[in-house]
Amino acid sequence: MQEGIFIAASAGIKQSRKLESIAQNLANVNNTGYKRDRLVFKELMPPFPPDSGLEAGKNLLLPPGKSNANVSYVAVTDQYTDFTQGEFKQTEGALDLALNGPGYFSVQTQEGVRFTRNGNFRLDTQNRLVNQRGESVLDPQNQPIVIDAPGADISIDDAGNISAGTGLVNLPIGSIKLVNFKDPETLEKIGDGLFYQSDPKAEEQPATGTNMRQGFLENSNVSSVEEMADMLATLRLFETYQKMIQSIDSMDDQSVNNIGRIG
Repeated sequence: MQEGIFIAASAGIKQSRKLESIAQNLANVNNTGYKRDRLVFKELMPPFPPDSGLEAGKNLLLPPGKSNANVSYVAVTDQYTDFTQGEFKQTEGALDLALNGPGYFSVQTQEGVRFTRNGNFRLDTQNRLVNQRGESVLDPQNQPIVIDAPGADISIDDAGNISAGTGLVNLPIGSIKLVNFKDPETLEKIGDGLFYQSDPKAEEQPATGTNMRQGFLENSNVSSVEEMADMLATLRLFETYQKMIQSIDSMDDQSVNNIGRIG
């Protein structure tokens, strides 16, 4: 019955991974522009292929050579980001921006250009448009955007064009760059709502059909109710696998004791 313990432990470990993902989503439920993570599970039958996806055969507990070909294990084959758009909240902030449609703002960081859906921007001491980390938001020429208009009202239209004035006369200042990618799965999270393009061959594309909303921010796409329900279901499964391991271990003890008495 040893393999039964390995099978239950394999499934329990994957449920633990799922709990980690759920906890990460819940921790960021109030972070602007956050996109939730999801796991994909797969049944693996021995002998295991050399590459079974995200966690390959080495993530299983029993070597293929010692595993029964009639049983199956659980593996996590993929971890992906759900890029579904979150709901908007109105802030009335002149530099708060939300994207209605696919696409990302471009931000210049010390590590290079990164991308974000978090439009909670501000002006720094040099009147540059920056994110909350002080990193410059870029224009279509990949240059920092400077808004040097003290006391003027700042207007940003749905195409990202910036103007400033008193209402009677508005002077154009520049525009905000919006980009999109053919395959968003190549974007990797690096924290603080930023994404890194991991595919060097991926080309930036215009964010066609995307409108910018001034005075709004995009909430995370995490549903706390859904995540909590998923967490409870996952905990119950984890406890079930624990009880299975305990039951099998108890049966093994009884078998050893009975065999000892017969001898």
